[in-house]
Amino acid sequence: MSKITAMALSGAIVLLISTSTYARPDTRKMSCQEARSLVARSGGVVLSTGARTYDRFVASIRFCQPYERLKRRWVPTRDQKSCFIGYSCEPADDSYDGIFGYD
Repeated sequence: MSKITAMALSGAIVLLISTSTYARPDTRKMSCQEARSLVARSGGVVLSTGARTYDRFVASIRFCQPYERLKRRWVPTRDQKSCFIGYSCEPADDSYDGIFGYD
């Protein structure tokens, strides 16, 4: 094996290992309660919700920007097809006039 091929192979292995080390938690591998607790404990966390889907979920409005509001979020978990785990931050709609910013 040539030196260049060996270096390329080593780089690919390092990339694969580092990618799997930092993989996002997957809601489909957690119970509903585990996913809900993770969001509550973290305040804001990015979670995978499908093979190629992910989003940032928050526990309350304090984890959003001042111009954003909360949107209730349900995700698939290991034990439920649709589990309420918290909220996501969405741009505020001009027609919205609630005081807490809930959808």
